[in-house]
Amino acid sequence: MHFGSPTEHQRRCYTRVLQGHIALSQAVFPEGTPGTAIDTLARLPLWKDGLNYRHGTGHGVGAALNVHEGPQSISTRYWITTPLQVGMICSNEPGYYEDGGFGIRVENLLVIKEADTEFRWARCVTERFGLCCSHANHLMTSLNLRM
Repeated sequence: MHFGSPTEHQRRCYTRVLQGHIALSQAVFPEGTPGTAIDTLARLPLWKDGLNYRHGTGHGVGAALNVHEGPQSISTRYWITTPLQVGMICSNEPGYYEDGGFGIRVENLLVIKEADTEFRWARCVTERFGLCCSHANHLMTSLNLRM
């Protein structure tokens, strides 16, 4: 939530985070794909502006009624090679932070489902599970974002 009028730079950063969030929420990928292989989808809009964030994009949720659960991860932690499998619930939370300035994070949950693609090459798809940040739509409107 912004308390004031966001600068053009803040709006642009929020737009890039939101674009990454949407890209990850629409991912379609082959069976056996680890989260590291789709992490780039969330970061690419920021990377194009020379920006990044220093945390993971997503983690498992709910296997033991907890958060930050594995074994899956959507992050740059390339040593975590557990494939995203049908039925897994993962967070989708790209962000951007400027030390001493401001921070942005857009969060939601995704469930991994079987994809219904024409040629059956892509076997899994992310699908929005629930809206975790109830103010996300309000932020988009109040910031007058242009995509």
